[in-house]
Amino acid sequence: MIGFKQGKSSKEIIVGAHYDAVSAGKGIDDNASGVGVLLEAAKALKDIETPYSIRFVSFGAEEVGLQGSKYYANQMDESEISNTVGMINLDSLAAGDHMYVYGGAGDSGFIRDLALEIVAEKDLNIGTNPGENPAYPAGTTGDWSDHAPFKAKGIPYGYFEATNWALGDKDGYVQTVEHGAIFHTKNDTLEFIESAFPGRVQEHLSSFSLLLQELLKSLGSK
Repeated sequence: MIGFKQGKSSKEIIVGAHYDAVSAGKGIDDNASGVGVLLEAAKALKDIETPYSIRFVSFGAEEVGLQGSKYYANQMDESEISNTVGMINLDSLAAGDHMYVYGGAGDSGFIRDLALEIVAEKDLNIGTNPGENPAYPAGTTGDWSDHAPFKAKGIPYGYFEATNWALGDKDGYVQTVEHGAIFHTKNDTLEFIESAFPGRVQEHLSSFSLLLQELLKSLGSK
């Protein structure tokens, strides 16, 4: 699914979330949560003027090697790549202990940096990878989700996720203190997540939704 919103500029932001899930659970965290935040932003911004044009894209086959996002990125020609300001990826937003936003290193991390400014302004409980694992420097993340094919094309990324970088190998794969990883397990259901972490789904999705909408209204406005 691709939805397009015209902005003041023909320059574009891609907002993406994968809609496939593994069969172990119901895929509520991974990744109905991301798709829900994407759709909410598309609805909320429908009649609001944004600096950049926006493509809202739901990708398939993320769980089998990022196949949907790889296909999309590989179909982009040079003019489309140069016209794309950045890609914002939404993946596994509901269950993790903490909310994060990531971005590239150096100047390519401008989406994350602006997002963290908005977090401070709106007093949201969202941070970024503290960089305790040297393989993933502070503010960045690994190439395991749908941002990666766009990053490989030289397109800057922002990435929203809920997990816990203090646990396990400090690589973001262990999402919670109490129950470990929720994604890719039988616990990835709305019933379990709401029972185990009362109020977390509502807090996370409302916070990420607000951040995404404010980010899309702010990118390119200065």
